[in-house]
Amino acid sequence: MPQGPSFWFDTRIYLAVMAAFLVIISYYNHYAAILGAILLYALYLYGRERYTMRQKEVNNYLETVGRSVDNAAVQAFTNLPLAIVIVDQQGIIYWRNELLSEWVTESVEPGESLAVIWPTLPLEKMTGKDGQLKFEAGQQHYDIVHRAVDHELTVFYISDVTGLESYRAACCQIQTVLAYIQIDNYDDALTGLNESQRTTILGEVNRMLAEWMTELDGHIKKYSEDTYIAVLNRLALDRLMTDDKFEILDRIRAIQAGNKIPVTLSIGAATGEISIAELGQRAQAGLDLALSRGGDQAAVNISSKVQFFGGKAKAVEKNTRVKARIVAQAIRELIDQADSIVIMGHAGEDFDSLGAAFGVAKMVRHMGKQVHIVVSQPGMAMDKLSELLLDYEEFRDLFISPMQAAFLGNSKTLVFVVDTHRPELVAAPDVLARAERTVIIDHHRRAETIIPNTLLVYLEPSASSTSELVTELLGYFDEKIELNRLEASALYAGIVVDTKNFAVQTGVRTFEAASYLRRAGADPTLVRHLFRVDFQTMKNRAAIIDNTEMPYEGVVIAVCPADVKNPQVAAAQTADMLLNIEGVRVSFVLFEVEEGVAISARSHGDINVQVIMEQLDGGGHQSVAGAKVKDASIDEVKARIIDIVDSYIKESAIHESNSAARSEKTR
Repeated sequence: MPQGPSFWFDTRIYLAVMAAFLVIISYYNHYAAILGAILLYALYLYGRERYTMRQKEVNNYLETVGRSVDNAAVQAFTNLPLAIVIVDQQGIIYWRNELLSEWVTESVEPGESLAVIWPTLPLEKMTGKDGQLKFEAGQQHYDIVHRAVDHELTVFYISDVTGLESYRAACCQIQTVLAYIQIDNYDDALTGLNESQRTTILGEVNRMLAEWMTELDGHIKKYSEDTYIAVLNRLALDRLMTDDKFEILDRIRAIQAGNKIPVTLSIGAATGEISIAELGQRAQAGLDLALSRGGDQAAVNISSKVQFFGGKAKAVEKNTRVKARIVAQAIRELIDQADSIVIMGHAGEDFDSLGAAFGVAKMVRHMGKQVHIVVSQPGMAMDKLSELLLDYEEFRDLFISPMQAAFLGNSKTLVFVVDTHRPELVAAPDVLARAERTVIIDHHRRAETIIPNTLLVYLEPSASSTSELVTELLGYFDEKIELNRLEASALYAGIVVDTKNFAVQTGVRTFEAASYLRRAGADPTLVRHLFRVDFQTMKNRAAIIDNTEMPYEGVVIAVCPADVKNPQVAAAQTADMLLNIEGVRVSFVLFEVEEGVAISARSHGDINVQVIMEQLDGGGHQSVAGAKVKDASIDEVKARIIDIVDSYIKESAIHESNSAARSEKTR
């Protein structure tokens, strides 16, 4: 039966209607009307009594349900599987439920700071804001959703996701890792060996790789004479990256062939939540990257982030010039198809960059094409050359600024980038961004970033300098090409500056290129004039040397004073000078720039400064490298360099001792 005020209101309407009928009946029969009135009144009393009783029952029911819901709500709020904490702007706890106390060992009471429980929790980034954060405390993992109640209070809803994270970590550990492994100097290492020696060397390589993969619970398969494919899991890869540091590179390098050329490996590995097809592409790209950086290293791609290991061996000079001849002919065809040519090097050009640009400009001018060299800003090298350009009318309009270059070019303009391959380092980034046809000529080991969509990349880490590469290209470009005294001297100066007067990273081809330039008219006296410095520059170098310290034997770190003009040039020159000190193996010179701190790093080659600088988002060559650390102080950068060098030297010592032990065991 329906209940409530509406029903009783309807009932009273019916009774009123019946009363009206009784009035009419009383007109005809008074007795019947009186009897009906008595019955109607009784019915009214009965209905009112029933309504009152039902109302009491409903009210009692609603009160009971309300109390139950309130109790359930309180219980649910208090016993949620979430820790709930209300804090103020300073992280002081206003209220918390009991679950938080069960999760932590410390007593959690209102009035205490949440930072006492979790010191590493970034409260300043959470209070007064809405957001979500995953947080790790000891062995526990938490997911925190924070909501600002007002300007003063913030509510933290904290979930314990340790089980989920453990499951995720377990799944991550069994992720597939695909690796391509290649003997990067196969032909050189086996040259001059008889069949027995070749079989012995290759058998030893196969044995070591098989044992290595067995240790990692992986599988390896040889699919060509110098290439292997390996499959392992992420747990084994993490072990390789943290504990092992790809020691297999050192093991293989310890194998000595009859011609005394060590065997070296290049490895490209990839893993991530991607398809097997994409995994293979990334692993192959990693192998190509390792090879282009000079080999003897591993490039590991984890979710599109590349890390490098190894790279301690010097790049082996290639005796064949087939590639140089092919590249020279390809460049000739590209120049022939272009309407105009723009050449640029890296910002802050040195003699190698300018010398290489001179050489490429000579090829273009030989074919009668319009050419310009873009120079980022005046510097010591450019100033020295500018003094000599006055004697050569044909070079009057050769050099232009990035602003002038912005008005040049069309879809058929060819852009040459020399002495760098990283887009962020070029002299005119805007010109490069608009370029549709680009050629790279560089001798630096390839970095993770490279100018995209290039027509031709000539990257030879084994070369001493880009000027050496361009000199070789000139020899194959056209036999009739003739360099004048300035062009030959500029290229010669580029080789001299990068080889430290033919003392570093030199090979047979380096001296042959220098001989070619001398025959073409390169003047050592003129080159010596280019390298002369004024009295103030010498004082600047002395000031930097005065701020030099030796944290480890063989390692020196210097700081350039803030009042030194042209600190980049002074730092680079001083870093070279510091290597002349007895016992110094590697030098670092730090100087302040607008964005932070820049570093010039140099070594004799036994310490790979490129690997060290890459950990500071820099790069370069094995013996010449640099980096720029943003938003950091001199002391902070110095401390980071000391830590990185310390780790590098310790790892090298461990690998050398392991290699020596293995060699002794072999004997």
